[in-house]
Formats: sequence, structure tokens, C-alpha cells
Amino acid sequence: MVVINIWLIVILVVAFLAAVGAWLNTRIILKDLAKIKNHLGIKEERAPSVFDNDLDKE
Repeated sequence: MVVINIWLIVILVVAFLAAVGAWLNTRIILKDLAKIKNHLGIKEERAPSVFDNDLDKE
């Protein structure tokens, strides 16, 4: 039972580190794409979001 708990903890730690690594990789790619778009003169297009209109503003 102890061996299973240790393996479970190791698997969860590896999964967490992989998720953080993927998040950092995505941020780096988005920064690079923004630089490329600026260099090419492409304007940033932003699709409207549900979160843009805050209903609590009243």
C-alpha cells in the first residue's frame, strides 16, 4: 500500500511539472508570435468575450 502511495505521489508531481512546463512553453510561443505580428505590421484582433461586459458595473 505504501508503494502505491509513493508511486501516486511521484506521478502527480510529474504531471504537475509537465503542466507548468506546457504553460510556460505556451507563454513563450505567444510572446514570439506577438513579436512576429508586430514586425509584420499585423494589427491585433481581439474577439469579443463574455467577460468584457461586466454586469456588476451598474
